[in-house]
Amino acid sequence: MPTTNDSPCNAMATPASPGTWNQEQLLQSLTDHLNQLITEKSSRLPANRLLLQLRQDATFQDTLKRWRTMSSTERLGAWKNLLECAGKHAREALPYCVRCGDCCRQSSPTLHLEDLELLQHNRIPWNQLVTLRRGEPVRSPLEEQVFYLLDERIKIREKPDAQECVFLGEEGDSCLIYEDRPLQCRAQACWDEEPARELSKQPYLTRRDIFQGVELMLELIAEHDRRCSFDQLNKAFLQLQADHGESIDAVLGLLQYEDHFRHFLAEQLKIPTDNLELIFGRSHSGLVPLFGFRVVPEPDGTRRLVPDETNEKR
Repeated sequence: MPTTNDSPCNAMATPASPGTWNQEQLLQSLTDHLNQLITEKSSRLPANRLLLQLRQDATFQDTLKRWRTMSSTERLGAWKNLLECAGKHAREALPYCVRCGDCCRQSSPTLHLEDLELLQHNRIPWNQLVTLRRGEPVRSPLEEQVFYLLDERIKIREKPDAQECVFLGEEGDSCLIYEDRPLQCRAQACWDEEPARELSKQPYLTRRDIFQGVELMLELIAEHDRRCSFDQLNKAFLQLQADHGESIDAVLGLLQYEDHFRHFLAEQLKIPTDNLELIFGRSHSGLVPLFGFRVVPEPDGTRRLVPDETNEKR
């Protein structure tokens, strides 16, 4: 983290009187006030959402437009009005998305059956999807706890080493597919968890829905699930722990077999590599960090397992 020699006494501070603020100091003071409302639990809205909501208010827009030409007395009155306006928005969420990006930073969406049309019309690229298979551990943003999937889920990818959706723009909080966003994105609200909970009762999209009528693909998916299930991987690591590492070759053999299975079929059927996580789910090698290890390739083509210090062991 960058450091600075500035102390609270010599750092530049915002003048105490709103009558002397420039526009930049006005916005900073307003942001500080909104953060204070969040800290004091006076608002259930995320700070960024609250600021964007306030920016749409006519009082805010008029104040910002006229601030430079206001007298000191007028600025004091305008600041008081802004505080009242901020308090109102802190208590009352606008009943629609203002594109603050808070939901997008928590997790990428899980697709529902209704979203199939988006895939069929190429509104969401297939190479940005990943299948979470039965038995895999996942974390719910609503419950903030790990649970194990009873059925598969298809999700939009998340950014590497992060939880945020891959379609959240790098600059600002703009969704890159906002006009064609999935059902979950349209239903959920960062200020109210109930719509998302209700949505969880709706049917989820599965690979069988996506590849309906493509019998060969469905047979290969079923065979991969039979031979390379997450349950098999989990049991292999439990055995590795129980025998203090003696079954390491069995674990490595399982990883090698699953890797060969997916890449052999990809080569034979001309499946793009970046579509494999949709078709066969996350690879066994990619799931190894869940068990506190990582796979290290050796120069001779073999692989070994080493403790992964960047991940907490389950």
